[in-house]
Amino acid sequence: MSRPTRRQFLEHATRLASAWAGTRLLGCAEETVAPPLLLDGWGTPSATESAYLPPAASRPAGMLEVFLLGGLNPWDSFYAVPEHGVPGRGGSYEGQQWWTFQSGPESVPDAFGACGGGPRELLQPYAYAGDGKTVHLGPFVYPLRDRPDLIARMRVIVTAHGQEPHQTAVPLIITGQPQGSPRAAGFASHVGRALGERSPRDAPWSYLVLPDSVTVSALDADVSAASGLHPGAARPLTVRLTRQNALLADLARKPFGSETAAADRLLARALARQTAQLTPPGAAAALASRHLSDYAHALDGLGRTGVLAPLITEDILKPRPGEECGSTRDVDPTAMGIGFGTHLLTRPKDAPAYVQVVDTGLVEGSNGGYDTHEHHVRDSAPSVVHFCKQLAAAVNRPGEGDPNKLDLDRHCIVVSTEMGRTPYPQSGSEQNLGLNHWPYGFVTVIFGGPIDASRAGVVGAIGEDGRATDTVTPAEIRAGLLLAQGIWPFSPEAFAVGHVGGAKDELEAAARVLERVLGFKT
Repeated sequence: MSRPTRRQFLEHATRLASAWAGTRLLGCAEETVAPPLLLDGWGTPSATESAYLPPAASRPAGMLEVFLLGGLNPWDSFYAVPEHGVPGRGGSYEGQQWWTFQSGPESVPDAFGACGGGPRELLQPYAYAGDGKTVHLGPFVYPLRDRPDLIARMRVIVTAHGQEPHQTAVPLIITGQPQGSPRAAGFASHVGRALGERSPRDAPWSYLVLPDSVTVSALDADVSAASGLHPGAARPLTVRLTRQNALLADLARKPFGSETAAADRLLARALARQTAQLTPPGAAAALASRHLSDYAHALDGLGRTGVLAPLITEDILKPRPGEECGSTRDVDPTAMGIGFGTHLLTRPKDAPAYVQVVDTGLVEGSNGGYDTHEHHVRDSAPSVVHFCKQLAAAVNRPGEGDPNKLDLDRHCIVVSTEMGRTPYPQSGSEQNLGLNHWPYGFVTVIFGGPIDASRAGVVGAIGEDGRATDTVTPAEIRAGLLLAQGIWPFSPEAFAVGHVGGAKDELEAAARVLERVLGFKT
């Protein structure tokens, strides 16, 4: 093999080191590397705080979050209220929400039929919202409706915010913090740090799985890997599902060939040189430097890639085609993402505690992902139906017991999105068949884990104008999900008491999110 050029060396080293920067990396000598800036034990609750966690038996061993990038429409999926906007009744909101696109070109009933809805009803009553209205499950989530075991452990949480652009809405939902906040860390980084410090190991505790789509960067979903105020070692291992994936070659150090040892020596010399520059005369250790510590962690990880061999295989990275509602694609990011996340969480050894899959859908909308500005029904129906089919297929049916599938007694599934869609057609869209951004009332959905039949249902409410009248904030949802994993969410790196409406101290804040998000009362 020819000697790599300087450009090739830097490209490979940067790609591999940055991927590994998110793991708990061991083996760096304390006398030569700056210590972490923050104390160990982050997120570990005190004895008093532990009373504000879900019972240990209700905490999931692993959590899969699927983030539907672009904005999932609630009116035809998880929150349909046919009482709102009834045609012929008059009023400002006549024909809106569920009633939008019930007739005419690209109608909901026609798409339901094309997507295999068959004799099923378009709507299925589910639960009462906070305002007493009956929330129905829409036609495009029928693969989940066909699984009563999943619906029995489903909690639909109404949320809202005021950020209409994706580039500010996505960071807010993923981190629970506004764009630009120093605290803005992806949920995976919170989990990675907490578990990494409690139970150090070579394998990552959290992963981020991204599709091969420009929509990820365009809509700022890269923020999922942000570490915020955490050390860089808290970041998740990021895997991008590309058509020709170089990850396995990178992990095997193949691009360096016979020059691998020389490359490692060069990287180590750079670390030693920078460490020496930061070490005062006569001192035993370098001054604390986040950049130096992160570099040391990443460098250490280059020698520990073997631990990933049983977890990340050629077969699981292989592109696969997809088809739904008559639409076909040679690469199916939804099936690949959910399949990869499920594979990781069900490994008998070194399974992570959290995997976030960013999904842009089988059929991307006109502006990417689930962002359906021009042809909402045409583009969203195949993607939502397909997503629901893939999710349902990844979860064991009662009595099935497949070790390679998720188990709702051991795993929790979160379905999130940065916003909903307008309850009325977007003015100026092609034939008025699109829906615009709508962050003023939409939903986050939790299946299994701490959510059993007694905690299933709808939390909050959305009024006839499409705006939430009773809502759980993005920060409260993230804090509640941290509690679900046994992680105390209140710290300078995560959330403050002020993020929880009406709370006076951390314990009251924890009690509020524990009840609102997870359904437990202290």
